[in-house]
Amino acid sequence: MSQYTKGQLVTIEFEGREFQVIVVDPNGLGKDQPSVGFGFRLMEKYAGIKEQTLSDWTTEESALQGDRNKNKKVLNAPSGKEYRVTEITGIDNNEYTVIEATDWFDLAFDVLKNPGKVRKPTKEKLLDFVRWFAIKGFYAEVYVALKGSYTERDSATLSKWLLSRLEGITRRKEYTNFLQSQGCQGGEYGYWTDYVYTGLFSKTASQMKQFWKLVEGSKRIGRNYIPEAKGLDAVAYCEEMTVKLHLQYLEQAHYEAIRYTLAKFFDSNQPQFDIDLED
Repeated sequence: MSQYTKGQLVTIEFEGREFQVIVVDPNGLGKDQPSVGFGFRLMEKYAGIKEQTLSDWTTEESALQGDRNKNKKVLNAPSGKEYRVTEITGIDNNEYTVIEATDWFDLAFDVLKNPGKVRKPTKEKLLDFVRWFAIKGFYAEVYVALKGSYTERDSATLSKWLLSRLEGITRRKEYTNFLQSQGCQGGEYGYWTDYVYTGLFSKTASQMKQFWKLVEGSKRIGRNYIPEAKGLDAVAYCEEMTVKLHLQYLEQAHYEAIRYTLAKFFDSNQPQFDIDLED
C-alpha cells in the first residue's frame, strides 16, 4: 500500500510564499511516486489565470457506457488542445478541481504561445510562475548529477537565491522608472549607473564587472576585496535609496544615496582595491 493518499495536500514554495498542490494518484509515476495537480483556485492566485476563465474552458463529456465515471471533464485551451480535469476531495474535506502538473505546465506554455483573449498582465504572471519552477527543476537535476541528491536544504537555498534575484530585478526597474520620470533618455541611464559605481568603487560599471571577472578564483586577493555579491547588493541598495530620497535634483539624490550606502556597507569608506593578480 502506498504511503501517500489521494487528496493529500503538499506544501511547496513560490516567490517566498507557500501554497499547496494535491496528490492525484499515489502511484501515478510509479510505485510510491505520486502524481500531483494544481487546483483552479491556486492557478488564479499564483499563475494569473482566473478560476472563472478555466471553468469557462472546461466542458463535461459523456463517458463510455459502463464506465464508473459517467461524465468526464475536459479543459479546452484557446489553441484547441484538451486537458483532463479531475474532481478530488482533499484530506481537508474541501473539493478541488485539479489539472495534473504535467498537463498544467503544458497548458501554461500553450496559453503563452496561443493567448487568445488572455491579457498581458496575466501572461506576465504566468511566465513568472513557469520561470520559477523551470529554474528550480533544472538546478534539481544538476544537483542530483553533481551530488547524487537534491535535498530540502538545497531547495530552500535555491528559493532564497531566486527570490533575491527577482527582488533585485524589481528594484532595478523602479530605479530606471524613476530616472525616466525625471526626464532621462538614451545614454543618460548609463551615466547615472556609472555615477553610482564610481561613487561606491571608484570604477565605472564596466570596469568593476571586468574587475570581478578577473579576480574570480584568484588565490592572491587583497584583504579589501569586495565580493561581487556584496558589491551588487550595495549597488541595488544605492539605487533604491536614490528613489526613496526623491530629491529635486538627480545628482543630489545620487550623492546622498551613495553616502548612505557607503555607511551601510563599507563603514563610510570607499573601498580601496589592493589586489595582486600576478602569478
